[in-house]
Amino acid sequence: MKHLYSIIAVLTIALSFTSCGEDRTYQYEEKTQHNQWMLDLMSDKYLWADSLASYEPAWKDFFAAPADFMAKLAGRSKQNDKWSYVLIDTLNTDIHQRGYYNHYDSYGMDFVLVTDPTGRTTRQYARIITVYDGSPAHEAGLRRGDYIYSYNSYKLSSNNIARLQKGPARDLEICHLSINEETDEYYWEETLKLPLPASRYVEDKAFLIYNNPNYPICLPGTDAEVGYLKCNRLVEAPYEKGAGKYKGTEYIEQLDSVMHTLMQKNIKELILDLSLCNDGNLTMAQRLASYIVAPEYRNTPFVKTFWNERYKSKNVSLLYNSSKGNLGLSRVYIITSKYTQGAAEWLIHSLQTTMGEDNVILIGEPTAGQNVMTEEIGYDYHVHACPAVAYVADANGDYNYGSLSPIGDYIINELDFFTLGQYGSENNIFVQIAYYDMLFGRQNVTEEDENNKEN
Repeated sequence: MKHLYSIIAVLTIALSFTSCGEDRTYQYEEKTQHNQWMLDLMSDKYLWADSLASYEPAWKDFFAAPADFMAKLAGRSKQNDKWSYVLIDTLNTDIHQRGYYNHYDSYGMDFVLVTDPTGRTTRQYARIITVYDGSPAHEAGLRRGDYIYSYNSYKLSSNNIARLQKGPARDLEICHLSINEETDEYYWEETLKLPLPASRYVEDKAFLIYNNPNYPICLPGTDAEVGYLKCNRLVEAPYEKGAGKYKGTEYIEQLDSVMHTLMQKNIKELILDLSLCNDGNLTMAQRLASYIVAPEYRNTPFVKTFWNERYKSKNVSLLYNSSKGNLGLSRVYIITSKYTQGAAEWLIHSLQTTMGEDNVILIGEPTAGQNVMTEEIGYDYHVHACPAVAYVADANGDYNYGSLSPIGDYIINELDFFTLGQYGSENNIFVQIAYYDMLFGRQNVTEEDENNKEN
């Protein structure tokens, strides 16, 4: 508590000149104690706690917003720590927000602003990338790949695009883009008017099962049916903010149900979509990985953790679990993006070590590069510190990995393509690339796919 005594001393001297004889030391202590608690916590549990051993923040730093104070402490690590963060009970912030989707208050969709793809005007449209299950956007009938032409008759621009993130009920005009196969020219096929309900809390579900309710995918020309799973969060259950914890086993049951269906179908290939998976924990990553690997890897190391010197007794080596059924795959296709982060990356890196990089085929964009685990630690003043507390390594103890990237032609930005395709459908570009690889091998991403890209 040496930091607390020093700040009280500084404040006592300062206040003696400004309080006209009235001692307000404890009044100011109350305004700074959450940051003081955070400094003591970080000096103890932080993965790079040694970087704070001799650190004495200026007294005014203790009056900073908790997130700013955390950023200042993380900046001392010399490890480019962008993973430690703060949660505040009184604010509806989503630390795992994806683009325009904030599950605490949202229409439940993500999109990008684009100029008229037909090239005939300079008008701007919102191209919908993702629609989340049970959201106002889902209820309105919006679909991935739709273009929003206007809201409440207002044309879209960079100045007002954020109004499609949250707000009151709105009337949307939706356009569908088509292509003239003879001239290769784009044209607007139709315009629909849809009422969009007001924004609200939207559960950030672990599995977008509604997008592809029939497992597995049946792709013509392959030797076996192909399994598909889209995982957005590697957690056991929804998070209840009031309870301050993940409550129940809903997502465990969903994962088990899907995997048992795939095992009953005797699938030989799996497409695992982790493009939106930016939240999770070790136990769910272990559970999913255990379903994937071949039987000979059961009860062999999956991941290892490395805490700071003070907490090295918490270091663990998790094994691939042998208590569940197993797909017994020799390879897996994984769809990644800039949002793929944390537990999803630990899973990928460990599978690459176990199965070989040639058998863990990434398609999409490079991942975020989080090789550390954070731990949420609560406090009475509505502040929850989430510092990095441990490296997450593969079976060989390697934690010196950053962004994981597809190779060659498999680095793909889906927004470059005319058709997005629903998640898990045969016209989805990532599913198509995986399908071609299954049939012909990695070197045969065809010219037809390249010609499908938008100019």
